[in-house]
Amino acid sequence: MKILVIYQRSGAGISIFYKRLICELAQRATVDVLTDCEDIERYEGCGIRNLYTQPFTPKMKEWDRKFIKRVGRFLMSEWWAHKLRNTIGNDYDVVLSCIASTQLMPCASGSYIAKRLKCKHAIYAVDAIPGPGGWTPPKIYKWRLKAVRRYFPQADYVAASNKHMLDFQLTTFKHKPTLLSNVLLTPSPDTTYEYPISQENIFLYTGTLYGLRNSDYLLNAFKRILQVHTDAQLIFAGKVLELKDIDNIFTADERKHITILPHTNDLGSLFARAKVLIDIDADLDKDPFLSSKIVTYIKVNRMIVCETGHDTPSREMFAHLNTVIQCDHNTDSLYNGMMQALDMAGKEQDYSERKPLIKEFSTERVGSILWNDLLKVCNKTE
Repeated sequence: MKILVIYQRSGAGISIFYKRLICELAQRATVDVLTDCEDIERYEGCGIRNLYTQPFTPKMKEWDRKFIKRVGRFLMSEWWAHKLRNTIGNDYDVVLSCIASTQLMPCASGSYIAKRLKCKHAIYAVDAIPGPGGWTPPKIYKWRLKAVRRYFPQADYVAASNKHMLDFQLTTFKHKPTLLSNVLLTPSPDTTYEYPISQENIFLYTGTLYGLRNSDYLLNAFKRILQVHTDAQLIFAGKVLELKDIDNIFTADERKHITILPHTNDLGSLFARAKVLIDIDADLDKDPFLSSKIVTYIKVNRMIVCETGHDTPSREMFAHLNTVIQCDHNTDSLYNGMMQALDMAGKEQDYSERKPLIKEFSTERVGSILWNDLLKVCNKTE
């Protein structure tokens, strides 16, 4: 089988997840990759042809927004795909578009190419599109929904990164009776982190803190913890856009216990120091998003405190784990959960309970599901 995978490089962090699946598919099929700018990390050694084409510029993206509002099509994305007709082959069995909420070009261009080549079109969405429950501003919500209703109905396969997200996505468009859909969990990194018990009372949050992820509950809970554990520390590593009230909550002396670091790829040293890892979901019930950091967290032998709403992917996936403490969106719940986690983290814990879940998130497992689904879509056998 021959597969053409399309994704964007803007927001390159997301493309790491795509690459894990692409390399897994390349062990079973011929895979070409089409990106909108030159990919620095080539697919050398994977037998993958990395097609480079002209960049999809911010100006083109802006014109796409205008066109989808006015004529219901991403005309610039389709034009971009049209210009590639002499670059790509014509013998693909399936075009796989990998998309996120801010990266819809691969969906439109993939739909265009699949139609022209008379092959199947598969969509893998790592986000719910458009993001519900206030994630997406009303005006943007409308045009993203219009884009979904334009291009998703033509798809032969749609996958989302958890069951809650898939259930939501299937309500946003009228799909073919033959549509195949499935859950493709965000594939985890290969690294497993094993460290001795930390002697420092450090709570660690990594990644981006923005949008509906409300930090106030965490900050107020940590302020209370400082009254009991005067040596406690709270470290943020990444883009923390929602810490505006930090100086209003803490005194000058208390503020010294909080460290804000820039994004780093060297998480190992931070994991080694931390006693408890913090995850924060959107301040909503029934939120379909699962934070990408949790995929890494579960591979670290550290207690995890997950602040989440009710009827969320986190509640469902981690309910049976003793080493993941789930808290509501309120200060009391977080304070109690963080205190419990701190106490448990100072003793030996059975982190092996996470192994079945880690296996579900493994690149091999997720890649196998995608491969078997694509075989079904293309009516092929191995």
